[in-house]
Parts: sequence; C-alpha cells; structure tokens
Amino acid sequence: MNKLGALAIVAVLTSTAQAQLLPQQLLSPERPLQGNTIRACVDDYSAGGKLDRAIIQAIADALFLDVEYVEALRGFPLDGDGYLAELQIQLNNDCDVFMGLVVQPNIPFPDWGSMTRPYAAVPFVLVTDKPEYDALADIPYGSTIGTALGSLGDRVFATTVMQRPQDQRWKRLPYADFALMTKRMLEGKLAAMLLWQPSLLELAESDPSVADLRIISLDPVQTPSVPVGALVATRNTFLRTQLDQAISELSADGTIDAIMSDLGVLGESVP
Repeated sequence: MNKLGALAIVAVLTSTAQAQLLPQQLLSPERPLQGNTIRACVDDYSAGGKLDRAIIQAIADALFLDVEYVEALRGFPLDGDGYLAELQIQLNNDCDVFMGLVVQPNIPFPDWGSMTRPYAAVPFVLVTDKPEYDALADIPYGSTIGTALGSLGDRVFATTVMQRPQDQRWKRLPYADFALMTKRMLEGKLAAMLLWQPSLLELAESDPSVADLRIISLDPVQTPSVPVGALVATRNTFLRTQLDQAISELSADGTIDAIMSDLGVLGESVP
C-alpha cells in the first residue's frame, strides 16, 4: 500500500493505546559499538523521505558523526495493527534513530520509545486545476473534495465541514491512491484535493503535469500542519538529548529552513 510517511503514523498512534509485550527472543540484547556512526532508519519511499534523510545528515554533521542508513519498515495497515511491535523490533535491533514520525505531545508513546523535538512543521495543501478558484470558499457547496485517506488533513477537513450548516458543506471523498485522486480531479469529478505537501512533490516526480496545479487557500478550514520528528529508544537518553540540541541549533541558524527550501518542502522549522 502507499505509505504517507509521517502522516500515516498519526493513525497508528491515535488508534493504538499500548504496545503489546513482545517475546524477548525478537529483541536483540546486543548493543553495537558504533563509535562515530549513527544508524538511521529512513523510509526513502515515503513522501517525506528526502526531508528525513537530509535532516539526519545535517544533524550528524553537526554532531561530527557518520550516518549508516537503514531501510525503514513499510507497508502497515491503516489501523496500525502490529506496526508498533515491528517498529519496536527495528528500533531495538537495527537503528539508533527512526526518522519521520509525527510528534504528538498529548499522545504518549509506549515506554520503550521516546520522541525528539520536532524538526519541521509541514502543512497540508489544497490543490486544484480550476482557474476560477483561489480558496476553498470559492468552491460551490456540494462540490466534492478529494482527501488523503486516514490523514490528519482528512480528519480536520471532515470535522470542520460537519460543524457547518447542512447547506454550507462540501462533500469529501478520501483516496489512498493520490495518482488516481489527481486523475479524477483532472476529469472534473473533484473540484480540488487536499494532501500533504510533500506528497504533491512526490506526485510531480512521476507526472510533470502536476507541477501546473495550483495551491489555493483552505479558508475557511484551518490549515493542518504536521510536526515531524524522530524516535529513539527510551534507554538512549544521551542520544535523545544530543539530537534535541542539534535540532534546536539547526533550527536557530536557518539550516533546516534552507534544507526545506532546497527540497521545495513548504512549512518551517520548529523553534
């Protein structure tokens, strides 16, 4: 299935109350001596993969470390079933830091993992091929808006629209396949589509015509923004502290904002 990178983790964490206890034979007791190397799990197939890889490289450079990249696990169900168990195994056995997870202060992570401070806040965007629309408010009520299935943007849009009077609502049609969602919009079946901005960049890589689509204002719906960070094992307190300090410094000196600009990623570093 198509992974939404950091966004998909939102569904996992909000739908999974606790991690199940794992058989200890699945967790390696060995602690490799990396010296000046940090093992980073990065999902290069996700929409946010390029940003995650660039950020951990900048963090490693700031800490005078080399990076050993490890392919992050992919292909989990939307209900998060089994994902946290697989994540715990990979974090314990294969990597020191797992990049590209959503930082949610009000939703505690299982006690085996600890989130860093966020390194970027990246928004959802409303996109259309219709020249007459400059904002959601310009789209006639009753028109259908495509959304990213199971995402923060989908939930914010659905919640906000349902709070409006019945005759002042847009229809919502969630998609897991963004290429199909784009096709349906170009066919005139959707007035616009709401997706995470790095997903739009990813679409443009396989379909150059996507670059001609216009990002318009979500007004009167609040623009959802995703705070993205990394996960480390709770036992690695020193590493977590070093990562947080590096992220803070890279945010303050403009490095993270420059990385995002170079990659075409909207949003900003988190002070």
